[in-house]
Amino acid sequence: MIWSKSKALEVSLMLFLASTAVHAQSSISAEQAREHVGQKMTVCGNVASTHYASTSRGNPTFINLDKPYPNQVFTVLIWGSESTAIW
Repeated sequence: MIWSKSKALEVSLMLFLASTAVHAQSSISAEQAREHVGQKMTVCGNVASTHYASTSRGNPTFINLDKPYPNQVFTVLIWGSESTAIW
C-alpha cells in the first residue's frame, strides 16, 4: 500500500502520541492546551491538516489538530532537523 506523505505523517504522529502517552503524567485535549502553557503534557487531538514547508528555512512540518489551518486549535511544529526522531 502506498500512502501519501500527509497520511504517513498522520499515522506516525498517532503512533508517537500513543507511545508517549504511556510515559506522560497527564493527557489533555488540544482545546485545553492553552491552559497548560509551560507544563509537560501530552496533547491529544485529531490531525485535521498538515503542511511540510520544504522550501522554508529549517524545513518545518506543521500538524494542525482538530480543525484545519487557518482555524486550527493546536499546531505541532516539527523542524526538519528533528523529523528523523519521529520517522
